Amino acid sequence: MVSQGEAFCPGHVTAFFEVCEDADPRKKGSRGAGLSLSLGVTTVARVRESTRPSLEILVNGKRARAEVTEAAARKVLGDRAYEVKLLSDTPLPVSQGFGVSAAAALSTTLALDDALGLGLPRDELVALAHVAEVEGGTGLGDVVPASLGGMDLRLQPGAPGHADVRKFEVRRDLFLAVIGPELLTRSVIHDPRKVAAINAHGGACVDAFAKEPTLERLFDLGNRFAEETGLASKTVLEVVRASRMFGRAAMAMLGNSIFAEAGREELATLYRKFGTIQRCEVDNEGARVL
Repeated sequence: MVSQGEAFCPGHVTAFFEVCEDADPRKKGSRGAGLSLSLGVTTVARVRESTRPSLEILVNGKRARAEVTEAAARKVLGDRAYEVKLLSDTPLPVSQGFGVSAAAALSTTLALDDALGLGLPRDELVALAHVAEVEGGTGLGDVVPASLGGMDLRLQPGAPGHADVRKFEVRRDLFLAVIGPELLTRSVIHDPRKVAAINAHGGACVDAFAKEPTLERLFDLGNRFAEETGLASKTVLEVVRASRMFGRAAMAMLGNSIFAEAGREELATLYRKFGTIQRCEVDNEGARVL
């Protein structure tokens, strides 16, 4: 007999952050701030008991390696013997700062728990997804805020039980624009020089945002962080600066991409000249079983 569970996790963009190292992956992560997105990852988990356990992952209908998703699934499964098929769907591009790996991992742990009827505590399912992403090197701080939704302020890093994340509900439409090639997160967070630049400026941005946690301040500090750290490419900087004529925009960390307040059509026209554009809203609900 096949059992099925389904879950959705919003994507997530970070405007600025500080890398926080720890030998314990449940304590490792980042301080920072960002937004959860109404576009994300929906995962269906189909399971049945078997003497020959297996795990198959399809992303947008195609078989995929999806190492972080696999790691998250295996943490939930443990030594249980099941045939498992994970069907993940997302409209978001990978390696562009939209938190796809985090959303895939968390929607997987939630969907699998639902399919198996394990009844694991939600915080533990979030923690397992966080650990899978940290160990996989694909991110440091998207899982926990995506579990909550809204605009987030991450004061302390890590999984639930260690993290201190504050949520603010925001009602706003957004543009997501990809204007350059993929940017692998691990290529940045495993580079000591880049991490040094991030930590030289990220902590001050977090502290400043904590004093005035508004959407406008998120964009302003995000722009400052992108310029001071040198993380933004010349094209990203040029497009963000051009955006100021029509609204607020910032680089999505870490990607050659931009998130912006959706408003004037001139912004959409500008972004289409450089690449692709999608429209979404801030997701204030967070990850959930469907």
